Amino acid sequence: MLKKNLLTTVAAIALAATTAMPAHAEVTFMYAEWLSSLVEPGIKNFEAETGETVNAIKLPGQGYDQRIALDLSAGTAADVIQMDSFMVSELASAGYLQPLDEQAAGWDQYQYYMKGLLEVASYDGKVYALPTDTDVRMLWYSKPNFEKAGIPMPWEPKSWADILDAAQKLKDAGVEYAFQLPAGTKQAEAATMQGFYMALLGADVPEGDRNRLLNRETGQWIGDSPAIRRTLELYHEVYTERQLTPADLNYATDIGVAVRQALRDGKVGILASGSWEDACLWDCNGVNLPSREERDALVGWTPWPGSGEPGTKATTNISGGWTIGVNANAADKDLAFKLVTSIFDEANFKAWTLANHRMAVRTDISESPEYMADTYLAKATALAADTTGRDTVPGYQTVSALVQQATSSILDGASVEDVVQEYHDALVDEFGADKVITYE
Repeated sequence: MLKKNLLTTVAAIALAATTAMPAHAEVTFMYAEWLSSLVEPGIKNFEAETGETVNAIKLPGQGYDQRIALDLSAGTAADVIQMDSFMVSELASAGYLQPLDEQAAGWDQYQYYMKGLLEVASYDGKVYALPTDTDVRMLWYSKPNFEKAGIPMPWEPKSWADILDAAQKLKDAGVEYAFQLPAGTKQAEAATMQGFYMALLGADVPEGDRNRLLNRETGQWIGDSPAIRRTLELYHEVYTERQLTPADLNYATDIGVAVRQALRDGKVGILASGSWEDACLWDCNGVNLPSREERDALVGWTPWPGSGEPGTKATTNISGGWTIGVNANAADKDLAFKLVTSIFDEANFKAWTLANHRMAVRTDISESPEYMADTYLAKATALAADTTGRDTVPGYQTVSALVQQATSSILDGASVEDVVQEYHDALVDEFGADKVITYE
């Protein structure tokens, strides 16, 4: 069933949570294991400075978003929580997060945060979390496999047809996963952001938000449009018509681990992903990374091209990122915010940003000589000059889940026509007919 409301769902199953929060911890903090190289030095500094003990709850990245929403709705969440930026507006509107404006105003490093990135972590004019990083999205490609398939490099596709042609050559050369395009509900937000939305933005002209999920002027969700149909047709061509890639990586136990291993093993030709892969293809914590020369010998990257339809964008991008915020029910909100500032202290934050080749969210880091000297970051950051963000309004999580289900239906062999109709009807069911529009 397409209809899915994440917050009500997790509230209904809250009693099923198997890991209880400690009852008497001074400060508790929940985060995904891949962020440990930022979080754990910050915790150590906080404990040394304050004499307080942090109860750190480190979880696997797979399913992390759902766990955060579950714990907040059940009232069992940690005092400080890491969350994807797309969750902030909905969690804040539900009253689960503490606004940080007043506390942040007294922190001398707050002034360096880029205003636009704080807006991503805001709701109704208030900041509810601080970003760890931002990102851009692109197509990564295996240089050995491109050489094997006889595809010239550097690869610079100008349309979806160019992507599909390259993928066909890779398939014909024996590459198992010629074009790994994230799809399905287990891919979660990756299916929406790394796949669907990146294609959608180049599927029709941007005027009137015809290339988006939401008409931002009217506040209506777009239930049917040429852009949505073209995007789903792209998925259908990749997974059904041409069978350029088996679907199984989208169902792996740990998708990120499986996809990256497959690429390193020479099984992937093209991967739709993001700027974090410069480290994450080997280690998201930036530990013992191969040299720049070794990494550049294995993979290259190129911007996502538009579809090639008249008037569409030449390239597309959409940016997100992760954040850290404070639970509205934290026992000591000032102490919790002190932990946040210890994690984001300039020395710790800068070291993590550079080691992990992350895109900076603060000018004191982005304008530093060390950051500007990193050739990869300089090139990737240039893509952010023409990027956009998610539709971070209440309801987005539900719509994103519906998008993920739509791509899952394509994997299951459903027709584009049936998937569009089901998606449209689910939006109407969820938000009401007056909140859903159709573009011809």
